[in-house]
Amino acid sequence: MNNKLREIRMDIGMSVSELARRANTSRQTITNIELHGQEPSGLIMLSIAKALNKDPREIFFTNDVMQGLQKQAI
Repeated sequence: MNNKLREIRMDIGMSVSELARRANTSRQTITNIELHGQEPSGLIMLSIAKALNKDPREIFFTNDVMQGLQKQAI
């Protein structure tokens, strides 16, 4: 899964540890999502988005994902 998590987190100057703490998850989970494309559960997506003060779509649904969803809907 492509996402902008690392980019957004780094732009605001938040460490992996701090994001994990605020999202009530592990550093390993954050790292797996950022670097290995692990697809997070809906609950983790919402927790991360809340911790970053962002809409989940801004983080997890890149243009490629959105275009793919639109093509499936047609």
